[in-house]
Amino acid sequence: MKRFLLSIAVFCVTFFFSQGVQPSLGINAVTVSPMGNNHLKDGLKSFAGVGLTFQTVFKRNMGFGVELSRAFSEVKDRSVYGDLEKPRLTNISAYFIYKYPFTEAFSLQGQIGGSFMAITSQSRYTKDDFTEQATAFFLGTELSYKFPKLKRLEIYASPKLYFYDSFVDFRDKELDKYYSKAQLLNINVGIRLNINEN
Repeated sequence: MKRFLLSIAVFCVTFFFSQGVQPSLGINAVTVSPMGNNHLKDGLKSFAGVGLTFQTVFKRNMGFGVELSRAFSEVKDRSVYGDLEKPRLTNISAYFIYKYPFTEAFSLQGQIGGSFMAITSQSRYTKDDFTEQATAFFLGTELSYKFPKLKRLEIYASPKLYFYDSFVDFRDKELDKYYSKAQLLNINVGIRLNINEN
């Protein structure tokens, strides 16, 4: 997964400023809500934070993107999550894009990609933080609006569904599934700068 993310990131950077592409930079508010029957849903509240996105759209409306985000949560059940506090989620995602323009202002985007995630929490008993690492496959979409008089600026809303799979390993299959797998609903709302737009 790390090699996949690195490959996509290098590809995006290589073609970011090439002719015929439409690069953009975005900043967004992030919410991440665990869903299903798992320790993240039962043990933590929803995460909230900020993120940065880098996208490049080529001809035929296809492209690539990279997203970096950091979000923060609180423990709601220590019996499930453990005697930890102040969990923070770091997410590095790379994804493929298909962007369909309805009009000059509105566009709909489909996304498919992968992520490397880390949830880091503070411990009351040691100075060292506890970190749970995971990979995730995700599907997403995005609705964007480009201002008619300021075409370089675009606002967007993007829901994504992540299929989280951590590196936790238990012999008991049910326990392993409960502590290693989860579904995460990620919603981003932000503003984007389209660099090559006139």
